[in-house]
Amino acid sequence: MTVIGLAEEAQLFRQRVCGRSCEWQDVKDALAQFVCLLYCPKGTNITDIPDLRWHLFCKHLAESTKLPPTTGSVDEHIERVHVQAVVWSQATVMWQHLLDPLKHGYHRDDHGNILPTTTNVPPAPQAILELIRCQCKADCTTQRCSSKRHNLTCTELCLCETDCENNVDCNAEYDSQDSDEDL
Repeated sequence: MTVIGLAEEAQLFRQRVCGRSCEWQDVKDALAQFVCLLYCPKGTNITDIPDLRWHLFCKHLAESTKLPPTTGSVDEHIERVHVQAVVWSQATVMWQHLLDPLKHGYHRDDHGNILPTTTNVPPAPQAILELIRCQCKADCTTQRCSSKRHNLTCTELCLCETDCENNVDCNAEYDSQDSDEDL
């Protein structure tokens, strides 16, 4: 798609979304189509994010880090942008009516901090996640570990040592130690 074509699509998108009678699901659908336009290879017309991700993955057209975001991550991002847009739209209003961020793309961590929720679904089916393995020869504590870099724990398929610090047993041990200290 050319820059002019993309600009025309963005203009159509603005007209569609900025209409007063738009439903929330219509906005999400329009944004999903826009994401597909950004990532879709020339000559293909895929308007569904999961279908596009599968197409790119099967055709080896994109590495996993260059695939479009999942539908879950797009939905969460839209929720966060909506919260920010409401804040900005009321910047000059003395008594603002703000949205609860915990209901719109954010969550509270163990320390009470409000953090963005990146996705509400796993990045891939569990069977595929179990096939991912790192090639580490050390303890998997740095971002050089492919599992750690993708926020996954090491599995039995990984080539890392038995003293891996990024496996389920190790994480459960740390979690139990943390909870014991809090008592």
